[in-house]
Amino acid sequence: MATGSGSGKARIHLSGVFDGSRAMELANWLRRERAAEISVDFSDVDRFEAFGVDVLFRELAGLRGAGATVRCSGIPPCVTEGLDALGIAVMPSPRHPRWAPWAP
Repeated sequence: MATGSGSGKARIHLSGVFDGSRAMELANWLRRERAAEISVDFSDVDRFEAFGVDVLFRELAGLRGAGATVRCSGIPPCVTEGLDALGIAVMPSPRHPRWAPWAP
């Protein structure tokens, strides 16, 4: 799930279904990580469940001001809007996201 732990930058690559359990796993990892910049790639997530997205927003709101810069990529527009409201940077996906129903 993560690479670069303990360095200045860390990457988290998620796959499968993003549900409440995966959101809490991500939140716990973000709390423990000591990197100054954390990139979270959601492009291999097959589906986003509403509860997982709600948990993600709640946990990220609680982590604001913790010191690390969090950047997300590969997320659907409805999630992008919530992250923008929290001040979380949203980057373009490095490849076509699995959740997207259209061809690249």
